[in-house]
Amino acid sequence: MKNSIENMWKEGFLEEGSLDLPKINRLYEQKSKHIVDKIKSRLKFNLKLIIGMAIVIPLFYFLVDAVWQGLAISVLMLVTAWFSKRQIERIEPVETGQNSYDYLKSFKGWLDTILLKNGSVTRFTYPIYFLIVMSMLFSSWSSQEDLVNEVGSKFPDVIFIGDVPLMAWVFTTVVTLLMLLFSKQIYNFDVRLMYGRIFDKLDATIEEMESLRA
Repeated sequence: MKNSIENMWKEGFLEEGSLDLPKINRLYEQKSKHIVDKIKSRLKFNLKLIIGMAIVIPLFYFLVDAVWQGLAISVLMLVTAWFSKRQIERIEPVETGQNSYDYLKSFKGWLDTILLKNGSVTRFTYPIYFLIVMSMLFSSWSSQEDLVNEVGSKFPDVIFIGDVPLMAWVFTTVVTLLMLLFSKQIYNFDVRLMYGRIFDKLDATIEEMESLRA
């Protein structure tokens, strides 16, 4: 039975000009469309989530008296969302004559290009987000004059730059450099967290098709 299904698949799948495609070919076409639509939907949902966070975050930062830092994060998120939206809109339309294998391969190529471009952008946005957060913490610390004076009195050997201990500056510098160095790994982790399962389905479906074409 298995061999007969494979033969039916190859007959319709490999003959691109065939008008009477077998049932198994139509099933793969439906599966391909479902996977692509789900990925597109997930990408669009992620954009909406970023925009929603860009609206909410300034309100939170306003409550902790860090309006400018909140606005800076919001603007950065909106710019990132705008860049991602432009990449999504640039997907090349798939010709109606393409079979499901070519359809998925072309979509996978487009998806890899998007991830590569977005990854190059996040190399700088991750450290900037971190620096903005640290700026908020430094500002909050500096505003607590009594606490700063108390720490200075109890730990006279602590070196301060402005009102902030030197160790805090060193920590911020080291983490920022590490985020620059490992930005690709951090981005890949984020992508796997959000899209890992559906991307695996895409790769598995392409591998199934390639094994049947062999």
